Amino acid sequence: MTDDPCRAVGPARPLAEITRAAERRVAALAAGRNPALLARVDAAIALLDQTMPGRGHRDLPAELFPLVGDDAGFVPLLAARLLAGIAARRPARAVPDPVLPELQRQAMRILTLDAASLDDDGFLKDLSICLLLSFPCGAQVVEQTGCLPRMALPSGGITQAMQLARHLAATGYRPGPYLEIHTHTPMLGDFNPAGWERCYKLVADLLALRPDCLGMIGGSWFYDPALAMISPRLTYLADTPIAGGAFRIRLGHSEADTGHATATSPTRRKLVAEGRYLPTRWLLIWPREALLTWAASRTGAIQ
Repeated sequence: MTDDPCRAVGPARPLAEITRAAERRVAALAAGRNPALLARVDAAIALLDQTMPGRGHRDLPAELFPLVGDDAGFVPLLAARLLAGIAARRPARAVPDPVLPELQRQAMRILTLDAASLDDDGFLKDLSICLLLSFPCGAQVVEQTGCLPRMALPSGGITQAMQLARHLAATGYRPGPYLEIHTHTPMLGDFNPAGWERCYKLVADLLALRPDCLGMIGGSWFYDPALAMISPRLTYLADTPIAGGAFRIRLGHSEADTGHATATSPTRRKLVAEGRYLPTRWLLIWPREALLTWAASRTGAIQ
């Protein structure tokens, strides 16, 4: 990458533009502040770089919180400082070139945050993006530490258990790692068929650089087969992967599933209130080779 962000071209350009914008943001946030603040931020970055690989985005080290203290400006500065070093972090945390424009779009949004909090799951996803441990991919943010939940095998009856057992046998009885997809509120503008298609293609690009990953998983109420009758316009969320070799297993119901399923739909709220619909969480599993084959049929061969 050239030293001048203005002259960077091709795949280097998104990273160079992120770096330049992040350095400006760091300078603005640190202006007039105690120099010890930057030292604490750098200590937090060193801690996160050491401890977060292999962890989920919510699993922050306890040692981080004393560094943050009660300084409202610490967390935005932490994010900006992380993004300023993103180009140096990339060689150790492989990002396919097609993901870089998505990364730039979300990084520029993160740099505008003034009230970020470590208590907010949405910001924790952003922080994982800044660390290059999660990747914005169209409709979903993709985390690389997914594992099959222990409840998966016994939760859906004998047929489901046999299907999952066959998959486990084919993957050496390993629970992971999988690339795990998560809905992220700032990315809901891409929550549509085109955004999901782009997501799956980018997941395939990520898989191609991670030969240890077993495929893609995602758990949600919107993978429930009942949606064919309840919200048929959402059935593409499961139908497209299943047509490409994915399968789904029932995990069960929780109040959180009800909250998510009814948050934006008066129709689903009414059906739940009448006892005619119980939102249920299903896990979608798209095995590695099936996903790569699906993506290759649309984008050309993936090495």
